Amino acid sequence: MRAIKNLSPEEIKQLRYFAFQQGSSVLQKRCQCIIYSYYGLSARELMDLFNVDRRSIYNWMDRWEEGGIQALKDKPGRGVKPKLSLECQEQVERIKQAFSLYPNNMHLALKYVNSSLTVPISRDTLRRFVKRLQAASG
Repeated sequence: MRAIKNLSPEEIKQLRYFAFQQGSSVLQKRCQCIIYSYYGLSARELMDLFNVDRRSIYNWMDRWEEGGIQALKDKPGRGVKPKLSLECQEQVERIKQAFSLYPNNMHLALKYVNSSLTVPISRDTLRRFVKRLQAASG
């Protein structure tokens, strides 16, 4: 059985701060796990408490031991990548062109935009992007 055995008063203070602050619930859960392990809860009890498997508990402990709070945080770049970006001028121009060619026909504008994309987008994605584009331009 693994457990976190040595935490300094400063580490406990830091873990408590992140465990009970508003923000990332994932980071809160990981910090709480480290604290509870330090106070004697077994891996089985932590698994039941946080509704995760043993490997997750051990991964969190390994990450804590390797790098503290920073290692418990999710690394950037996780999650679904956006299909459209305001920074991609080519995409922005293509969408503007689609709506100038088909101002009252979302279906044809979408078809025009999708003809130039490697991954097609949905009507809702296009609508959300146009809304963001309008907000960004003024």
